[in-house]
Amino acid sequence: MYKQLTLWGMLIALVFSMSSCSKSPACDPVVVVTDIDYTSAPLDVPYTNIHEVFADNYCGADLSVELRDNIITEMQEKAVEIGENPDVLYECIKATYSDWNERPHRIPCYAEKCVYESQSVWAIAFNRANSFEEASLSHFDLFFVSYATYDTLYHTGCFSTP
Repeated sequence: MYKQLTLWGMLIALVFSMSSCSKSPACDPVVVVTDIDYTSAPLDVPYTNIHEVFADNYCGADLSVELRDNIITEMQEKAVEIGENPDVLYECIKATYSDWNERPHRIPCYAEKCVYESQSVWAIAFNRANSFEEASLSHFDLFFVSYATYDTLYHTGCFSTP
């Protein structure tokens, strides 16, 4: 009888853990460098696929400073692999947050070094929830941040509320 209860307890724990929000191994941020000038078409930044992967793997309850920082660390490692300065990418991402120490409502999923208004920028896409209880991270924010000054040159996003 005790073994049956233990087995049921383990099964319930497994089902519960599988139903909660968690990252799959395929959910890695994207960091690329292009020479594309997005001045006339900023919404052409191709972040949609990775944005959907993140939305499928994370939820509002997952959002934390630790998660954001872990993803940014992964992005910095990818920047090094492609010959970019990881500190500049970090500062560009950080510049998009109004309060760096507050629990974030969004996490980065895509960064592309490209051109906007004749400047080198990091185009950075984020998955966002409108609340920590919201199941979905399907909202987005897209920032173009100057590589030289860390100023936001362009920002758009999904501004709806749950």
